[in-house]
Amino acid sequence: MLKLVLTFSLCLLPIYSYPDMDVRGNFTENFFGLQGRVNLKLTSMSYKQKEPIYLDFTIKNYGNEVIRIFPTTENLESYQFVITDENDEVMQARENLKAEILKSSKIKVSNLVGDKVKEIIIHKNESFTKRFNLDDYYEFTPGKKYYVTGYFYPNFTEDKNTFAKSENQTIFQIEKKKEERLYKRHHDSELASDGLAPEETVYLFLGAELKKNWNHYFKYIYFPEFILGYTKFANEYTSTEAGYKEIVVDEFKKYLTERRSGNLTYYKITSSEEINPSMARVYVHVERELNRIPSKFEYQYTLKKTDDTMKGFWKISGVVVKVKK
Repeated sequence: MLKLVLTFSLCLLPIYSYPDMDVRGNFTENFFGLQGRVNLKLTSMSYKQKEPIYLDFTIKNYGNEVIRIFPTTENLESYQFVITDENDEVMQARENLKAEILKSSKIKVSNLVGDKVKEIIIHKNESFTKRFNLDDYYEFTPGKKYYVTGYFYPNFTEDKNTFAKSENQTIFQIEKKKEERLYKRHHDSELASDGLAPEETVYLFLGAELKKNWNHYFKYIYFPEFILGYTKFANEYTSTEAGYKEIVVDEFKKYLTERRSGNLTYYKITSSEEINPSMARVYVHVERELNRIPSKFEYQYTLKKTDDTMKGFWKISGVVVKVKK
């Protein structure tokens, strides 16, 4: 009898030794939960009204094993967003889109190899990116700031309870028309307790210049390096003894407030990139006016985390200016 039970148990082992079955009916082991990571990236931090708000939704394999994902082609199923405004209110998708999603959810999927579901294989260090125009799904109010978090369901058709949250949160705003622009005053109390992104630092830095709030303006600058970009002060600063460097910095601050390049009238952050965990670059379109003559520039700010900055905060260590025609 014992021999019969043992034989029956051994026969069952091959059945339970198979890994999970994928959406195509193939047996496979999926390592997404261990190795897959989700990141979001916007093409800009500021958009004009009716301008496409492109967001790249990227899934990357950080492990050694192959991972498989089975995203659906329907809107906002495998790829979902939670978007909140500056008042922490959650945005709702457009009404016509909700009806479309409800209609598609009633359609029974009989052939998972068809257009409804696609299988995507991601090898080690590879990534897959899908681009969305958020303006197609949501109605945004000009003048407000919005925060976007992404949620990815690797196999939405088979499992609606398993998802991965994006590792980052992106931020953007919709501009008002030029004649209606209002530049909101930012106070220290409004800053996030967990720090600021490089783009937010530059945004507040230029906002302080626009309002001529020089105390706020100077606190975003890392003077030991920023001053070296100005020949008039660099030689004097490097050759002066440590006890007198502050005097040179005070003269440099007066120089910055004179705005010899003209008054700032408009700015728009166009892109940013992380060089390493302690250094980043932010690119800004800037418009100035000198003697009623407008000029356009591209500013490339270099930011870094220094020993004297709080955790999660950045300071501007350098800037490169290019004239735009």
